[in-house]
Amino acid sequence: MFCDVVRSTELTRRLGDRGAYGVIRCFHNLVLRAAAPCGGEELELRGDGVLLAFESAPHAVDCAVEIQRDLLELPQGRRVSVRIGVHAGPVLRIAGGYFGGNVIFSSRVAEEAAPGEILASAALVRCLADRDLPVGAGRWVSLKGIPEPHLVFSVRWRPKRAPLAEPPCPSPAHEALLLTLGRIRESVPSRGEASCILGQRNAV
Repeated sequence: MFCDVVRSTELTRRLGDRGAYGVIRCFHNLVLRAAAPCGGEELELRGDGVLLAFESAPHAVDCAVEIQRDLLELPQGRRVSVRIGVHAGPVLRIAGGYFGGNVIFSSRVAEEAAPGEILASAALVRCLADRDLPVGAGRWVSLKGIPEPHLVFSVRWRPKRAPLAEPPCPSPAHEALLLTLGRIRESVPSRGEASCILGQRNAV
């Protein structure tokens, strides 16, 4: 899995080196906290991007979703937009990490993701066929340095806290009913007469 901060150059220009470094460091720590419960292993820190390896595809997806959710919980001044690419395949275990084409492939998939998106390769989706991974319709993309196009899928995820819903607008029929009840209430002097009028209304 590779996760990359979007528009990091703009971030540095806006906050300066020291300010941007503080935001990137906060992002890096958040990624490591999300990866720890999933057994994620950091392979490389590329300035504004992090490369991680997992023993299983479900753990990688779970971590990716947790990262996107946790980013929304950060204070506005520390929040960044991140694109994530997730891929599954054999790699070569070497001293201090992993090596191979599939390691590079995950970073290429991340480059095609939109801000806030988790993009999964077709190989990873096949690995999770029995899990019914929530993904959108696939799309073909051309990956940098790879000749043939590849099919990728956007993983659907939700924030931890759903946004507060707007109160529903009353329908015209509902407004007419409220207006009628208001007129009845104003025209009826006592509770007994009100019961009689409503009773007649229901009987019609």
